[in-house]
Amino acid sequence: MRLKLLVFAAALTLVWFLYPLSRSDTPRLPVGQTMVAALPDAVPAAALDDPANRASSTAPAPDIDAEIAQRLSHILATTEADSLLEQAYRIGGERRVIRVAAGDTILSLLTEESVPRDTAHQAIDALREVFDPRRLQIGQEVTLLFDHSGESGLFQGLELMPDVESVASVSRTPETGAFVPVQQTIALETRRRAAVGDIESSLAAAGDAAGVPYEILVQLIRAYSYDVDFQRDIHAGDSFEILFEQDFHADGTVARNGAVRFARLTLSGKAMPIYRFETEDGVADFYAPDGVSVRRALMRTPIDGARLSSGFGMRRHPILGYSRMHRGTDFAAPTGTPIYAAGDGVVDFIGNNRGYGRYIRLRHNSRLQTAYAHMNGFARGLGRGDRVEQGQVIGYVGSTGLSTGPHLHYEVLIEGRQVNPMRVDLPTGRTLEGDELAAFRQFVDAADEEFRALRGRVVQVASTPIGTPQ
Repeated sequence: MRLKLLVFAAALTLVWFLYPLSRSDTPRLPVGQTMVAALPDAVPAAALDDPANRASSTAPAPDIDAEIAQRLSHILATTEADSLLEQAYRIGGERRVIRVAAGDTILSLLTEESVPRDTAHQAIDALREVFDPRRLQIGQEVTLLFDHSGESGLFQGLELMPDVESVASVSRTPETGAFVPVQQTIALETRRRAAVGDIESSLAAAGDAAGVPYEILVQLIRAYSYDVDFQRDIHAGDSFEILFEQDFHADGTVARNGAVRFARLTLSGKAMPIYRFETEDGVADFYAPDGVSVRRALMRTPIDGARLSSGFGMRRHPILGYSRMHRGTDFAAPTGTPIYAAGDGVVDFIGNNRGYGRYIRLRHNSRLQTAYAHMNGFARGLGRGDRVEQGQVIGYVGSTGLSTGPHLHYEVLIEGRQVNPMRVDLPTGRTLEGDELAAFRQFVDAADEEFRALRGRVVQVASTPIGTPQ
């Protein structure tokens, strides 16, 4: 009962104090401040019970005891009146951050925050000049701006980041009340990091322990996937070295991960260095130190992080119960794991194919094809006759057709005959010559020197990211 009386008295005193602030000749607080900031610290309960310190709800008092006003905020901060103060008597500006969920639109976000529908449409129409509202992504943050200096909250605008390098916003002009769009560019600083690691259980675990971001590790795996079977060729005692780029905001936070410049896998004592080099025609690719591209016509493992569950050859079929030739390679992986096109090509077949379940076959040239079976689903919009690029997602792991669990069944066909994907001899990519080879060798020397300089700063602690930004 005492607490309720205290709250009631505090509310009455607050109404009395706020009345002069509602007059047009009363200075407003700076944007972002609230009434809590305007009333400094604490008052005893007895002071509120004193009739001399109470106020009429209709007649403002010309003078308020500064000490009582100073102490009032402490009581408000320690009673239920605090929520009343924050919700009904906020003075100044507010930034309200909303995270986009599935099914959200900018219009629904605004109306759910009590922005009038016609006002929301005006703001969105202005925003279209700097951002397409249809590009709103799940998880993206949208900041709404409100002005609470009047009797009710007035929507002032919104801002969001379409990408790490820009901010799109609209704000209400005080003269006309119209919304004006603004697009700002954010300057990023590119830094390079070196990381080294010893592999004990897997490359993924070693990379994580060395502080290598997942996106960087995927680049490394894809670059080596033409020559390395990451299920069978990686052993305890192997190691890696890597030099990669990251872009940073001005406050030192990572804005995005960049490209791998250099990497070296050492497998069973054999070192395999590669360098990312951009040729005169603007095409970047990975090359061995002799200037030969590591790219092959096909990737040997068109899926990340999968386990080789069944190889090419005779086996007892797990469903049919008798032995027959297994004319592909199976990679066990969770349902929904992305499947990549093993090489550039054209979709020759897409759809259901009996025991294969959901199935895609790609034609790479007049002799070479690849097939992908038991898929859970296909990439959106993909159809027969469409061109695909090596590494492009074409579907997702599933367990359709004659399958005992989620996996990818992968086949390589030469002139219509299935061959072992792990043993087929595939042609190499581009070979640098002349001036481009000379420029590449200079690049190799510079990358090696930079890696050695950064590696000297690396402190190898398994649980701590390593490498110092340069």
